[in-house]
Amino acid sequence: MPVDMKAMIAGTLNDLLAHRSLDKITVKELVETCHISRQTFYYHFRDLMEVVEWYLHRVLEESIQTMLTAPDCREAIRNLVQVTFQHRTLIQQLLASQRRAEIERLFLQGVRTYLEAMLRQKAPAPALSAVDAETLLCFYASGMVGLVLSALERRSLDLDVLAEEMYRLLTGAISFPCADPR
Repeated sequence: MPVDMKAMIAGTLNDLLAHRSLDKITVKELVETCHISRQTFYYHFRDLMEVVEWYLHRVLEESIQTMLTAPDCREAIRNLVQVTFQHRTLIQQLLASQRRAEIERLFLQGVRTYLEAMLRQKAPAPALSAVDAETLLCFYASGMVGLVLSALERRSLDLDVLAEEMYRLLTGAISFPCADPR
């Protein structure tokens, strides 16, 4: 059976990240741990950050496929929260690196992509303009990432409660109590 070299390299990096920050890992260490040449690594990836991006993209694709089988938006959000926290150590180690801004951008982009797929597949056909849809996706993705990043820092956390709160925000069950100026 042929080896999926990209998956093997990414899996090894994930294993290394279970113990320390991305800043402490070198391509040399990764190729030695994988038992491959530097040439093989550079054939598949430009640098360690590209491995991270490839891995996160793959997790996102798998999450979207799982979300598509969810019976409703509530379960789709629960799936997103569960998958995120299954990768808690990896995310924390990536965020502890000097590339935190890049990691947050990737995370935000991933959540936005997930919400966009969920909107297309699970939500009733909304009468939203393209500008309104973009605004909603940006706002909710940013808010959800903020909630998840905050939750990652807590020692004990009920993932079902977090998922339910996110669902309630998305559906408008929780809203900011502003008086309508009209």
